[in-house]
Amino acid sequence: MHGFGIVVIAVVIGLAAGCLLGAQPSINGQLGRSLEHPLQASLISFSSGTAIVLVILVFTGSVPPVFLTPPRELPWWIWFGGAIGVVMVTTSLILVPRVGSLPWFAAVMTGQTLAAVCLDHFGLLGNPKTPTSPLRLLGVGLLVAGVIVIVQAKHLEGQNPANNTGHEVGEETGDQTT
Repeated sequence: MHGFGIVVIAVVIGLAAGCLLGAQPSINGQLGRSLEHPLQASLISFSSGTAIVLVILVFTGSVPPVFLTPPRELPWWIWFGGAIGVVMVTTSLILVPRVGSLPWFAAVMTGQTLAAVCLDHFGLLGNPKTPTSPLRLLGVGLLVAGVIVIVQAKHLEGQNPANNTGHEVGEETGDQTT
């Protein structure tokens, strides 16, 4: 399948994966609240993912990994994808319980889109070079505007006493227990 059809399939799969990713910080945040340190939750999260991938690899007979290019010939940055995942999981499990999923994901998606525009425009990290068009820039601008609106809404909701439940981490509930 080529052309527009593959784009539609990719977008549908991307939306489904995005929905799963939307739940991940909340799940990890719950786990993080149950442990002494956020990095412990990150370790458990990555361990469960590693175990699942390992089972799939064993089941499909794809172990051990076979490099098509000798590892010493690969670019230095190729080894840091997992480290980026650690940053994502750990920061989200710390911040999502404090700020909520919407502001966090709006910022993350916008950051990803800004990076993607640069990666495509300059053909970095193995991406095909695709010049940035005014229409793409408009889309990025709308995402940035969306983050601003979401953050402003969060700020205004925090000022409205009717919306202040006192359940956010770090907020005082008004209880005067001693």
